[in-house]
Amino acid sequence: MIILIDLDGTLTDTAHEKFKPFKDGKQQTVLSDIPLIQGAKEFIADIQVKGHKPIIISDSHPDYVNLIAKEIFKIPAVSLTDKPNIERTANYIQSNQDLKDLFANKDNFIMVGDSWLDIELGRRLNITTVLTKFYVATSIEERDGIGQELKPIKIGATYYAKTFEAVSQIISNPKKSLLALEAIFQGETSDSMVRFITRYSNGNFIAFRCLARQEDGECDRFARADKYYQIDNPARSQEFISKLAQSITKYLERVEKYPQYKWDYLTYVSDKKTTTPPNKMKEIFELVNSSFNKIKLFEWSEDVEGSLRNQPNYQTRRDFISKYLKTIEGIDLENKSIIVIDDQFTSSATAQEIAQQLRNRGAKNILFIALFYLILPIESKVCPKCGKILKIKIKKIDGTKFYSCLLPKYRGDGCGYTENMTNQ
Repeated sequence: MIILIDLDGTLTDTAHEKFKPFKDGKQQTVLSDIPLIQGAKEFIADIQVKGHKPIIISDSHPDYVNLIAKEIFKIPAVSLTDKPNIERTANYIQSNQDLKDLFANKDNFIMVGDSWLDIELGRRLNITTVLTKFYVATSIEERDGIGQELKPIKIGATYYAKTFEAVSQIISNPKKSLLALEAIFQGETSDSMVRFITRYSNGNFIAFRCLARQEDGECDRFARADKYYQIDNPARSQEFISKLAQSITKYLERVEKYPQYKWDYLTYVSDKKTTTPPNKMKEIFELVNSSFNKIKLFEWSEDVEGSLRNQPNYQTRRDFISKYLKTIEGIDLENKSIIVIDDQFTSSATAQEIAQQLRNRGAKNILFIALFYLILPIESKVCPKCGKILKIKIKKIDGTKFYSCLLPKYRGDGCGYTENMTNQ
């Protein structure tokens, strides 16, 4: 496998502003002044022994990058890459015949880095990505996203790693390391999830977790927007529903391994009576195999009007949920810990409102599990006819993806050109 790996903050502990003169080439780099992330040299040596090829991909100046790459890690490097722009990285790959041949199968490549820029670069290349967290940020840096909580997660990395050992495990068995729902559609089982939000208050917590990415635009082939749209397909198969339930079951097995947390109820966000197909979440929920006490805690008002999907922003979504989705009366929730399953996590309005309703009823710990979460849009392919940016669209009937230069009647400004996608 070809390991495209970031330098600053991933191999070297140089995310701090004081290293900027070196990285910008304005001050001569002294190798003894460059701190390494613990285990970085050993990691690079180990993956080489296993037959992998690491290549440093860095925005920093060549005088800085090349010296570190050559003298410390003894591997090739590409500098001044201007992430997430793919041009310089793609040109490097295309200029080397061996890399070019391997790039025909995107599974041969993986991008490893500590910032959203690294992940977006990987998504634009349509390769898998690992978001690392090897250090504690001491400040917030807007461009790289250092110190930010949500943006690095919303950019939609394939994997997450806090140690080089975890990165090695991902490289050794990439499909087994996928998020739980993404793995199930690759014939694997995994209990991995995205830790979206965890908030503590008075010794209790609210946690939001997600089992798959719903991509918007360019991404690696494992993201599952096609499967998300299949949930609403009246022709969806029983096998499909079973796989969704299996991914939830596998993650709940992980939850059960923590005896310090006692969960009283397992529930789900019910569907409106007008939802098509009807009872879609109930059907999934009933197939989930768990020792937790399964119960219905939520129902929609009879007079619900409109759709959550059509609400324009977070606040109107939150207001919609507050008005029409209620926690069922007559069930004692005081000091109860509750797991809630839903199909999608987008603006977090549903999760936040449900958590608030449960807290108002005296609930203790709340774990909100979403099958999918919507990651940030990335579009980079240009229409060969009119030069507009192509959108990735999905045929809801079968999940097939294609590029489209959207016409005005489809909320675009393009010419109508379409193109089938490859390497889905």
